[in-house]
Amino acid sequence: MTRPAPAPLKPIAVIAGMAGNMMEWYDFALYGVMAPVLGKLFFPQSNHLVSIISVFGVFAAGYIMRLGGGAVFGHIADHYGRRIALLTSATLMAIATALVGFLPSYVAIGIAAPILLVTLRLIQGLSTGGEFITSITYLVENAPLKKRGLIGTLAGSSAAAGILLGSGVGTILFSIFTQEQIFEWAWRLPFLASIPLGLSIAILRTSLPQEEKPDHHVGTRHRRSSVLHVLFEHPWALIRGVFGFWAFQIGFYTMAIFMSSYLVGGKIFSETTALGLQSAAIGAALCMAPLSGFLSDKFGRKPISLISLVGMLLGAYPLYLIVNLGNNTLALVAMMGFMLIVVLGQAPYGIWLAEIFPRTLRATGLGISYNAAAGILGGTTPLVCATLIEITHSRMAPAALLVVASIVSFGFNLMARETASRPLH
Repeated sequence: MTRPAPAPLKPIAVIAGMAGNMMEWYDFALYGVMAPVLGKLFFPQSNHLVSIISVFGVFAAGYIMRLGGGAVFGHIADHYGRRIALLTSATLMAIATALVGFLPSYVAIGIAAPILLVTLRLIQGLSTGGEFITSITYLVENAPLKKRGLIGTLAGSSAAAGILLGSGVGTILFSIFTQEQIFEWAWRLPFLASIPLGLSIAILRTSLPQEEKPDHHVGTRHRRSSVLHVLFEHPWALIRGVFGFWAFQIGFYTMAIFMSSYLVGGKIFSETTALGLQSAAIGAALCMAPLSGFLSDKFGRKPISLISLVGMLLGAYPLYLIVNLGNNTLALVAMMGFMLIVVLGQAPYGIWLAEIFPRTLRATGLGISYNAAAGILGGTTPLVCATLIEITHSRMAPAALLVVASIVSFGFNLMARETASRPLH
């Protein structure tokens, strides 16, 4: 059933949808930036049991919990409303991150310290998996027909902004305080900053308009479970969502996470230079997301997606060839250029996914497919790339992964129908 066009989206609603997403990714990225410090404070290398807990805890948080968050918050959003899901996810992340700032170290309470840290990390993963897809759902459903791509991709821009903010805060922390001060107390400051951030966003989101009562899941034997409903009655949409998104996620994680360690590990650039190049690529993603959304509104999600995938297919090997030359300027141009190609298709793909599911299952379907692609297929990119290099003894091996994924995703997207000009159902 086609729904009536939404009322004009107020700026406050757009800001509320973006702000929580930015905070989520600030908090999530902060853990990565502070990982060396947290590792020494909470995971002593001399204790084998604690090391195992840290490895499996971080794995579970980064991959399993993100997929679980998409399912849990998707169900909440579809059954109880987008507003409630948005409030809950932002509050949960703010509380979990703030509590990290209050945790005593391993020296103070022993093995309880890493257990508590991993538990909070699990909660962060759950919240992140839900926040991103709920914010996309909310923005897409409340945007005008001809601006759904532009407005919806603001969620992607805010995520990139959050990652940059987390990295920036970490950089400032290390430049202001001495190593002794950081390990003694200053490491807590970025985490405690989540308290005022979380409160302000919660207040902002309470101003969102009350939604109409959620639709009932009529005509299905899985009325009480959005997850079962979407798994059994929309399997193709989920499969297409996951594998059609595969290449975009591998491309993004390659540029935003793997490339710095690749450059440092190969002794091509110093750590500072490599991180600078990686940050520039993330900055390119922040700028490109709304532009790609605008283009997808004008020309369609499908053509933009296919053009992006062809660009990734043709650009994978040149990217690795250029960065291995060790020239700063060429590496900067190659990394930013490739990230622009990736985000051209990646940013509006989330909007495309939201449009193919009916309203009663939109958040759940988007949550499962998006987070399966991003959390599992995309999130394992650094590990898979490093393994390929180890097995083949070739530093060009990761390019092959990009090529294969681009071909697979191109095939799935080629079979998909266009949704940009159609009213939501």
